[in-house]
Amino acid sequence: MPKAVLITSHFWDSKRKAGFHNIAVSLMKKNYEILFLTGNASYIHDLKGDYRAELIKKSPLNKMLRDSELLNRFIRFTFLHPVNYRSGILNRIFFRSVKKYKNALEGFPDLDEFIKNSELFIFESFPGLLWIDHFKKLNKNAKFVYRVSDDMRQLKKHPYIIAHEKKIIDMFDLVSVPSDYFTDVLPFENVKVHNHGIDKMIFDNSAVNPYLHKEKFKFVFTGNAYLDLNFLDSASQMFPEDEFFILGPFRDNFKKQNVHFTGELDFRDTVPYIKFADAGLHTLEYTPGAESFSDSLKVIQYSYCRLPVIAPDFIRSKRNNFIYYKPGNKDSIKQAVLSSKSFDKNIISVDGILSWDELTGKIICE
Repeated sequence: MPKAVLITSHFWDSKRKAGFHNIAVSLMKKNYEILFLTGNASYIHDLKGDYRAELIKKSPLNKMLRDSELLNRFIRFTFLHPVNYRSGILNRIFFRSVKKYKNALEGFPDLDEFIKNSELFIFESFPGLLWIDHFKKLNKNAKFVYRVSDDMRQLKKHPYIIAHEKKIIDMFDLVSVPSDYFTDVLPFENVKVHNHGIDKMIFDNSAVNPYLHKEKFKFVFTGNAYLDLNFLDSASQMFPEDEFFILGPFRDNFKKQNVHFTGELDFRDTVPYIKFADAGLHTLEYTPGAESFSDSLKVIQYSYCRLPVIAPDFIRSKRNNFIYYKPGNKDSIKQAVLSSKSFDKNIISVDGILSWDELTGKIICE
């Protein structure tokens, strides 16, 4: 039975399911025994009030957990983990602890044994990239894949981590990136574009419309950050007969009848809100590197459901279902909403949208 290790900042039991969860499931479908190795776990999450703090409290730490014949977990908990302290002085003070994180996997024989016997390693965009030397020392013959999940510049990761990413890029057999944007950020020969996958079966089998007022035009936003509140305020005010549904950990500061904040939902509960919506909102505030969101997971999901996608004009996509607005410009926002309401969904193609199984196959074979 082949073995694979996924090196990620995500927790297996988290409500927030990411691409790495889906790749892990696909590998198990292909009869891989996997190790879901979680890093970036430390007391910093308590200080920040991060949702991960509760997951850490509920989980056994620094030990191999065997959940089934195919699934193993290991959460590497340290006192601190590398973060950008947003201060040159503090970053210099903690620089030694950041560099020291490369040794965080030492001293765990059962973990080393699994790494030695694996044939595939898939790294995510996070400080766990510092561990590549440890993996190479134990097993240089396995396939090393860097599945780029985020632009670490956009996430403002510690400068040392950002520099380290480029330093080690040629140590990977494959660098799999989710959009064309990353081919400019990481212009290397081993880089290939693989858009995010989706679970097509869950979307295809979703049959219960969650919306009460089915006759109204419904906009849906899914995500956990960067929501353009100005767009939401303006659009909901100009189109009071339409409904706006915001899925994610956002506070309802609007208190409007046509704006609905659902809070954070399990993924399966999110799917029908997307499938039965009339338009998808990719309405994000600008942050440096936001251009990378042109083919984010929500964009793939919206497109698979043949929704027109409203996006700010700094996020450019080759997809024909994008409608752009100029942030802060009410006339532009109004025109974008009107365009979405008259959009011909029949022109939206789902060709080329991968399932997670198809994406995982590319990661294994290319």
